[in-house]
Amino acid sequence: MAFANFHTQEIHCKIVYFGASGSGKTSNLRTLLERTTESVRNGEYMLKPPDQPGPFFEFLPISVGYFRGHHLKVHIYSMPQDHLYTTFPSVILKGVDGFVFVVDSALEKLSASLKAWKDTQSMLHREGIVMADLPSVLQYNKRDLRSAMPVAVMTDAINRLAIPEIEASATTGEGVMESLQTVVEQFVSELSYLPS
Repeated sequence: MAFANFHTQEIHCKIVYFGASGSGKTSNLRTLLERTTESVRNGEYMLKPPDQPGPFFEFLPISVGYFRGHHLKVHIYSMPQDHLYTTFPSVILKGVDGFVFVVDSALEKLSASLKAWKDTQSMLHREGIVMADLPSVLQYNKRDLRSAMPVAVMTDAINRLAIPEIEASATTGEGVMESLQTVVEQFVSELSYLPS
């Protein structure tokens, strides 16, 4: 659930990035970090180098502009595929306002993506979150690979809910900002309680 502070005129929302291990969640966050303001880049938000194991989870707060005079701040989390504690997803998903599911476009990764998608649906269901009601994006990542599947194949396999789809290459930045922007736009369209 988004938090609006009318005194400071700030809106805070929480977006979680899901996907199979190696699908490109960290690469997405790294690209977002590189493309945000100098003050964020100079902060203490460190993401793992590409050749090292990831941390327990990743967190990146960024500012995405203003809506009706309120400063819109997005808190981005990545959900690790393997968690040490059964309560971990509950903690990360508390108050979630939207999600991006990152799909590895490589044909050999399809089964891992399908398993991660099923796990994501299960996690949301356990928390009482109706996926169809949550702002969301399916990001088809690694479109630059020779082994990338046609989008139509991935749509048929994964996208039964007609979730907005974005083609991307997180390492080059293609589609990364668009993925976040699409989720945020859906979120903003639901902010009917703010004064015009």
